[in-house]
Amino acid sequence: MASITKVLIANRGEIATRIAKAAATCDIESVAIYARDDELSLHTRQADQSFELDETADPIEAYLNIENIIAIAKEHGVDAIHPGYGFLSENANLAAACVDSNISFIGPDADTLSLFGDKVRAKQLASEQAIPTIPGMNLYGIADAEAFVLEHGFPVMIKASAGGGGRGMRAVYRAEELEDSLVRCASEAGKAFGSSDLFIEKLIENARHIEVQILGDKFGNIVHLFERDCSVQERHQKVVEIAPAPNLSSSLRDQMLEAAVKLGEAVNYQNAGTIEFLVKPETDSFFFIECNPRIQVEHTVTEQVMGVELVEAQFQIARGESLESMGMHELRNPRGTSIQCRVVVQSTGTINGYKEPSGIGVRVDSNGYNGYSPP
Repeated sequence: MASITKVLIANRGEIATRIAKAAATCDIESVAIYARDDELSLHTRQADQSFELDETADPIEAYLNIENIIAIAKEHGVDAIHPGYGFLSENANLAAACVDSNISFIGPDADTLSLFGDKVRAKQLASEQAIPTIPGMNLYGIADAEAFVLEHGFPVMIKASAGGGGRGMRAVYRAEELEDSLVRCASEAGKAFGSSDLFIEKLIENARHIEVQILGDKFGNIVHLFERDCSVQERHQKVVEIAPAPNLSSSLRDQMLEAAVKLGEAVNYQNAGTIEFLVKPETDSFFFIECNPRIQVEHTVTEQVMGVELVEAQFQIARGESLESMGMHELRNPRGTSIQCRVVVQSTGTINGYKEPSGIGVRVDSNGYNGYSPP
């Protein structure tokens, strides 16, 4: 088994705090990193140690500097890096740099990240497994987008290839919107993920967004932990997530769960991942759209109904434990229903009053506190 005693959390905010707590439970020392605007962020207090990134860099770009992050890890005796979500979480170069530096990457390997970072290759893989897909292609310029529209018509969806969370994503309904949308999406993607690569696909309107949580160990075993409904969104960013998904027929649910496991098995998927589908309610049909090869914001609702700790499981898998030894090899049905609502700061300022709700069945994952000024 791999020895993991000290983890660098290559992220910020509530997911960094979540990872620090899970690391402590697993007897792993945690190291936080922060850009100049995040010095007072809660994650710097929750971790055992915290170190500033390049103080001259743009606050976002600081979290995308692989060379600097690896240097901090080496300097402070770190033997694992957890990327969280966003930033470098789907970046194959970070995973490869970890391997080169003899540091465990808490997530899938570089080849898997590279595969699912290419939406066309991911769709081809799904098609090879007889999983339905939506027409799509990589974009290298306006000519590609125009050719795709000529074949498939409007509306279309333009997406960032290297990430999610609503960034670098736009629905396009008219030809006059196409070029401007490409420019804006590329700019947003470059700033958020360090890559301006784009992807276009046919937009299915009024579809439900259903995703399946999977886990894979280093012995070729894959399990699903049922599904989540993430259909309530604002500007293509999920706002409300529900587990398990309501109003799904048993047949449709079983087909999506089977497809998610089949896709994971096809690439020998390791660690936590989410297979995302769109569902057309009028026909009860589903389509694979992408795999997010990382922990998700909404992993919390799965944890609540399945009675598992997914971030702790990530550490266990990275250490070399099997799903069986973790007690996660046998299928368990969800208990009850869990609903997550995201509360996102809409403007800058100081939080002058902060009190988290509490009680039976209530969970809060947060980066806020009284007196904090979010950057």
